[in-house]
Amino acid sequence: MSYQINTYDSPESTARAVANLIVSIAVEKAGQNQFLHIAVSGGSTPKLLFTLLAEEYEHAVLWKNVKLFWVDERCVPPVHAESNYGMTYDAMLRKPLIPAENVFRMKGEDFPADEAARYEKVLREQLPAQNAYPVFDLILLGMGDDGHTASIFPNQMDLLDVEPAVDVATHPQSGQKRITLTGNTIKNAQKVAFLITGKSKAEVLKQIISRQEVAARYPASHVWAVDGTALFYLDNEAAALL
Repeated sequence: MSYQINTYDSPESTARAVANLIVSIAVEKAGQNQFLHIAVSGGSTPKLLFTLLAEEYEHAVLWKNVKLFWVDERCVPPVHAESNYGMTYDAMLRKPLIPAENVFRMKGEDFPADEAARYEKVLREQLPAQNAYPVFDLILLGMGDDGHTASIFPNQMDLLDVEPAVDVATHPQSGQKRITLTGNTIKNAQKVAFLITGKSKAEVLKQIISRQEVAARYPASHVWAVDGTALFYLDNEAAALL
């Protein structure tokens, strides 16, 4: 695999660069009279991204041609403070950009195994397929200080290679259940982009990008797009050791 590294001065400018990536793909898709199928993650920097999209990119994208999905979700109701959907709604979806029928949330309030099965069915109904997996145009990922991505944690590396497109994960500290796209689904995407900010991520990023042996322990080092490339959008603090 190969990495494409893009570095910016601040979390805000990093989020703006990802916003421009989304716009460029969306415009291309609209020109082909196709939907943009995108899966998004939670976190403080994605919140910056979603706020930017809602406030400054309202007219830059034909939003009715966007279908929005989630990479993962905590098993909590959508109004819960930890809900990835709830964060996205507050930052972007509160403004009626994307039609409600084009928003496909993971239902964190439902029984985890049932919801994972339901969401996989949704993906297979809404997305094209390749290599027996649904195909996203773009998957936006974050990365934890422990090298996890989506809700694939270092103690659950099997989720990188399981057969289901969507599965249930368990947070290693809290025991909280989560719904997550699996590694095979992520690696089947046309583009995979990491949005990572903050100095707490710098050491793990250095180990991944420099392909150190220890990086094999991190789920984030094992996911990429179908062409073998992963895009990294980093602020200067996250990229400080590269």
